[in-house]
Amino acid sequence: MVEEKTAVKEIEQFIDYLVQAGVHCRVAQLESIYHRDMQAFILDDSDQLTIADKSAFIDLFKAKRDSGELPLNAWKKIHHVEVKNNSALVIFSRINNLSGQERKLRLGIDLIHENGNWQVIREIIFLDPNSTTPTPTPPPTLQS
Repeated sequence: MVEEKTAVKEIEQFIDYLVQAGVHCRVAQLESIYHRDMQAFILDDSDQLTIADKSAFIDLFKAKRDSGELPLNAWKKIHHVEVKNNSALVIFSRINNLSGQERKLRLGIDLIHENGNWQVIREIIFLDPNSTTPTPTPPPTLQS
């Protein structure tokens, strides 16, 4: 059981690393994060499906970097992590501008563990048609 908890923590840290690489469009990091056979499936709110391979998906981040849109929104919420042998599934939400406007995304990401590292092999991204940017919970006020 300890191994599974350790793997889940490791994957949560990997997702943080992935998010930060994307937020800052760090192409060299994305190259190592995404598996050579990676595919991204993006379903927008008009039911149009876009499929991208690793290089096309990284090109999306290059375009954002080159247009000066940095940094992107870093908000994320992990809903579920499941580990089985050398693969994992992560379901989480993000706020990002993949469609020309900032909106909430729902993601399912499949990971594979090869050569001592986790890598993204598949991303399934649903653009939330009714999304709004979540507001952070204010810190509690201190009473004197």
